[in-house]
Amino acid sequence: SRFAQRLRRRYDAQLALLPDGPPTRETMSQALVALRAQHDVGSALRILRQLVMERLVVLDCEQHAPLEVVTRAVTELAELALDEAYQQARLQLDAIHGAPLDPDGQAAVLWIIGMGKLGARELNVSSDIDLIYVYNADGETRGLDDGRARISNFDYFSKAVKIIYQLVG
Repeated sequence: SRFAQRLRRRYDAQLALLPDGPPTRETMSQALVALRAQHDVGSALRILRQLVMERLVVLDCEQHAPLEVVTRAVTELAELALDEAYQQARLQLDAIHGAPLDPDGQAAVLWIIGMGKLGARELNVSSDIDLIYVYNADGETRGLDDGRARISNFDYFSKAVKIIYQLVG
């Protein structure tokens, strides 16, 4: 296909980062690590997506892979991208505001819940993802060493969701 040809021309140097066969969470993670050595998170995630799409074209059109192989790979790519984006958001926000804490001083966490095809682990290459973001406790961030720059957990996680969306949207 022209699409596959375009991907092969543009990403020729990176295609070897994914081994032949179905992309798995492990092989995609390894490719992402290699891409992160040369690119920012957002660019690395976009390139990884293109590498996975090229591999899936080969598997689907040339090797007649079952649909479940494609949907598993696309679902695992989405999960990996969301995990990576959340980690990046945490790094950025913790450096500015400190970690979010519950009223007992324990870490507050954000859960990203996949709805629809993502939740059913049936994403295909043209699926969008429907997400719900939930955090476990009200409170505020630790702040910087001198206690400044504290914000509410609501504000922290709202900013985190915006960063995640920018990276995977």
